Amino acid sequence: DARTDTIVIVTLDEKYNRVIMTSVLRDSKIKNPNGNDTKANLLYRYFGFDGITQCLERDLGIEIKGAVLINFEHVKPVIDALGGVDIEITEDEMIRIRKILLGKDPNLPTHYGMVHMTGRIALAYMRDRSSGMTGDFGRTERQRKVVSQLFDKCRDLSLMELIGVYNQVSEGMLMNLSAMDILAALRDGYSLIAGGADFDEFSIPQKGTFYYEYLNGSSSLHVRWNSNRTKFHEMLNTPPQQ
Repeated sequence: DARTDTIVIVTLDEKYNRVIMTSVLRDSKIKNPNGNDTKANLLYRYFGFDGITQCLERDLGIEIKGAVLINFEHVKPVIDALGGVDIEITEDEMIRIRKILLGKDPNLPTHYGMVHMTGRIALAYMRDRSSGMTGDFGRTERQRKVVSQLFDKCRDLSLMELIGVYNQVSEGMLMNLSAMDILAALRDGYSLIAGGADFDEFSIPQKGTFYYEYLNGSSSLHVRWNSNRTKFHEMLNTPPQQ
């Protein structure tokens, strides 16, 4: 019954040999299935998988094959299993990570610049939405940086090892996919990874396609969905730059 802290659309693009991670900012204003304005992070809470996929399909003009809800806590063991991540952080980010973890972790970063992160440190980094005064835009960018590194680490895994990584987080998941759908997604994803696929990032809303306003007393993003739909499809149909 919680709000979805992070919303991501993953595209396995076989045409241009890439995996695309598109962040939908949680405070984006969107029409719910009843036609009323709400924030994107409330769609799953009140309307479930069908509600959030229906609204994103409608406003972005896409077909979503399935949805997965992941408990963030179950991401930590995956990061650790893949050997952690190395991220360049600012002084603000270092301070924020230490505050989030209350200074109680032996692996806390002690300097800014390039640092090695365990799963627990990386999770605190991905949850930071205060550093740099960029709010959720900066937070989703941090999440994509971590996932990009995990994506590269998966290039060295066999298909069975990749399935093993999935099994580590599956207990912390809810989904509307069958076991065969999951295996097909893993197979297709592995085929792209093994084939040297690029990892591309996108976010919604795009710059210049939103403004801030209040919705039910809290700050939200008034998203021009038609503009974002156009930009999203332009990205999907444009080959990666070489």
